[in-house]
Amino acid sequence: MRTKINLPTALYIHIPFCESICDYCDFTKLQYFHSFAKKYLVALKRELNERVQNKDIKTIYIGGGTPTSLDDKQFEALLKMVEPYSKNAIEYTVEANPESLSLSKIKQLKKYGVNRVSIGVESTHDQILKSINRKHTFSDVKSVMRNLRDNNIDNINLDLIIGLPNVSFKMLEEDIKNILSLKPKHISCYSLTVHEHTVFYINKIEEPDEEFAYQAYKSINSLLEKSGFTHYEVSNWALPGYESKHNLVYWNNKRYYGIGLGASGYIDNIRYKNSTNFNQYVSFMNEIEQEIVTPSDEKDYELMLRLRTKFGVNLIDYQKKFGVDLYASHKQVIDEYIAQGYLTLQDNVLAPTFEGMMILDKIYLDLA
Repeated sequence: MRTKINLPTALYIHIPFCESICDYCDFTKLQYFHSFAKKYLVALKRELNERVQNKDIKTIYIGGGTPTSLDDKQFEALLKMVEPYSKNAIEYTVEANPESLSLSKIKQLKKYGVNRVSIGVESTHDQILKSINRKHTFSDVKSVMRNLRDNNIDNINLDLIIGLPNVSFKMLEEDIKNILSLKPKHISCYSLTVHEHTVFYINKIEEPDEEFAYQAYKSINSLLEKSGFTHYEVSNWALPGYESKHNLVYWNNKRYYGIGLGASGYIDNIRYKNSTNFNQYVSFMNEIEQEIVTPSDEKDYELMLRLRTKFGVNLIDYQKKFGVDLYASHKQVIDEYIAQGYLTLQDNVLAPTFEGMMILDKIYLDLA
């Protein structure tokens, strides 16, 4: 019989509501209405109490959607609901949009122990924000940053999208400089992906080509490294000590609870995903997709996820866990990647370089 794995100490909670739907967005989301949110929070509380068997949670991430799209009363109800699980949290993150992160909500964040905020900036050019149906300006971002710091919340991530329509290379570099001027602790840069059923898809907006994306990431990395940031994961940079502890749970192939509409989780040897049907979810008929993770699957996940970060794969730990000497079984391939500057091998840790992170799919397929 397979040994039961320790209960997860990471918790993700999904809030699907948004004030408006951005033209590129394909996340599980819907327009905010008070009555919808009221029903949703009832169902969310029920799932939280039934599924999360561990109160000793170390990292919490409330994402979306836009959690701050809830009105003040509902937002506090959400934070109060999570409070029994947050007593021992070392990192507690809430996602926010600048236009809905009011001073009253910031005070609620502080009251309930939230110590990290992730803000969707996407662009620092107001005309670009307007063109993609974002409802904030860069001035709003500055104001929110001031308010957060005035309330002693300084661990802040800012998101940026690479490859938006009509954004030149020069504008992208201006975005990075503008974001750096706000002095965040963490910066995430995601390359635009165009999904079916989005406005971008309907309007035939194209994703940035590989060369543009590569040059953009290379330029961004150079600017951020000069400012003291480390590229620790494919799309993420952080000042020393400010890497996202919660997201590292995913990338280190650890277990975590996923609560809410469309949320994913990983408990014991089961990866699951909740229903994305709102009416089904709020009616307590949460149909769940499940994947039974075999030892072979676990080995693949371990390699695929750990190679996304600069921390890489500890080959000794990997061999103890899976009985496979990865270097011995793939020596020629690994040595070639090292010689080409895509991988490093130091102190038995196999890790990608910046260039390696740009071709991770190929590296993974060659090592799997």
